[in-house]
Amino acid sequence: MKFTIQQDDLQKALAIVANVVANKPVMPVLNCVLLEVDKGRLTVSSTNLDMSVTTSTDKVAVKDGGRLAVPAAKFVSFVRSLPAGEVVVSEKGGRVSVVCGKSSLSEQCMDVAMFPALPGLPEGEGHEVEAGVLARMIRATSYAVSRDETRPALLGILWELKPTSLAMIATDAHRLARIERKMDWTVTDVRSVIADTPGLLQFVRLAEGVENARIKFGDNQISFRLGETVLHIRLLEGPFPDYTAVIPQANNLQMIVDREALNTAARRVSITADRVTSQIRLGIEAGRLELSASGTDGSRTEDEMPVEFDGEAMEIGFNYTYLLDVLKNVGADTLRFSLRDSQSAALVRPEGEAPDGDLLCLLMPLRLTSE
Repeated sequence: MKFTIQQDDLQKALAIVANVVANKPVMPVLNCVLLEVDKGRLTVSSTNLDMSVTTSTDKVAVKDGGRLAVPAAKFVSFVRSLPAGEVVVSEKGGRVSVVCGKSSLSEQCMDVAMFPALPGLPEGEGHEVEAGVLARMIRATSYAVSRDETRPALLGILWELKPTSLAMIATDAHRLARIERKMDWTVTDVRSVIADTPGLLQFVRLAEGVENARIKFGDNQISFRLGETVLHIRLLEGPFPDYTAVIPQANNLQMIVDREALNTAARRVSITADRVTSQIRLGIEAGRLELSASGTDGSRTEDEMPVEFDGEAMEIGFNYTYLLDVLKNVGADTLRFSLRDSQSAALVRPEGEAPDGDLLCLLMPLRLTSE
């Protein structure tokens, strides 16, 4: 193998695949990026078996084609450190050579035959969607994904597919996020899949600056094409719990609040919150919200802000980290909290029309401790 490419073009290709290289691989070859040169194109790939990514470029001058499995850590770092200019990559005797001006790197390659075969996604295959919309739906739900590996289905985001809509749902049993959006796509059946969250977050990264993406739903993976880049994400085994059963239907107390003002006040008050319970107390009455938190050392913070509220005065406690996650991820200036009492889950929605779909967040309350 031997080819010539500009440093910037090689670095961009490597940056796309480098984040997917396995940190603690089950096979040593998964520490590598795969370089393939054929018919005037360079294709760069990586996989950690949970997801894989491949990207191609024709901004390359090929002298000899071939395939190499190159250990990623030093190769990627070296290419990133090079100045702008022409880079020559070649292989001889099982070693890769990278030369740019007076700078050079030589490193032993691994057996390319051991690199897993990666599926493709032909141009035009799958369902076309707006990449930015999909990325925002993922961001709106991924914060609520569970980290409990004993419940593997909750480690992913549930996709509910219908011919006219897409819903994404994530929950860790303490909170839940659900967003639904009307879709103009070619899905013809109704089905649900659970997509692995780290792979979806890679999609969010790769979708930046991309107008449209194509999605193909397979038996055990979701595949995305974003221009010259193809990403495959594994599907998790279910079942996903019946999340609709925990969404309350009788929350008739409504609080309208400025999102940024509540975010600022909650952060300030959380300074003294108990490090074990992380409890922050909200006292709500007509026109007024009081926030407070107390620490085991006797410290206490309080704050107050105006709100719209239409019910009898009440108190409710939340884990402040979960509350702040909601405030960070709901993209609206004003929020509506639908409440019932101090023991019932609270529902949080954007107030007014949401540009990216119908968004619902659920927060389970904490039992109020005596102060």
